[in-house]
Amino acid sequence: MEFLSDDLQEYISAHTTKAPDYLDELERETWVKVLMPRMLSGHVQGQILKQFSIMKRPKYLLEVGTFTGYASHFLVEGLQEDGEFHAVEINEELEFLIKKYWAKHPKFSQMHLHIGPAAQILNDLHKPWDLIFLDADKAGLLTYYEQLIPVMPSDSIMLIDNILWSGKVTEPVAKNDKDTKAILALNEHVANDTRVEQVILSARDGIMMVRKV
Repeated sequence: MEFLSDDLQEYISAHTTKAPDYLDELERETWVKVLMPRMLSGHVQGQILKQFSIMKRPKYLLEVGTFTGYASHFLVEGLQEDGEFHAVEINEELEFLIKKYWAKHPKFSQMHLHIGPAAQILNDLHKPWDLIFLDADKAGLLTYYEQLIPVMPSDSIMLIDNILWSGKVTEPVAKNDKDTKAILALNEHVANDTRVEQVILSARDGIMMVRKV
């Protein structure tokens, strides 16, 4: 859901730095070949992720739920020369498409893809994450959050996508939906977590920025 009018969305898009041409190709291929193509981040959100990455200059960078890998290209822009980017995706059928376009990025050799259930992979993948983009299944968000917060250094950042869930977080009827319940539970949990400070950005479908104190 977009919370601004179509005209304003078009204005924002037109005045945001465009994606490289090869990412336009990835976007088209995603829409043609993949179910639920709207899960793709798009270049406005991509630029938001890029700016966070460049400001943070992470050595260890994690994306949980990479879909067709579009956001990855923006996230790695700030990655240090000796840094590592790790992405987790449950859908093995997307592996070829992800790597096909990752290979076009100059930092491809630093990008590592893990296919399988996120909870299982995160148990075995231990790094002092400087920057995390959490964009996975809603039912698992709280589990992933609790797996990751303890290993994050002080002042590291976690960005959690879809945190407003098309506005359903404020709709009484929608609160009975399992995904909405999961997001509400996470939002409440983070709001009461003394280990972090957080703010919800109303960009696109809502991004929560969480800073480990």
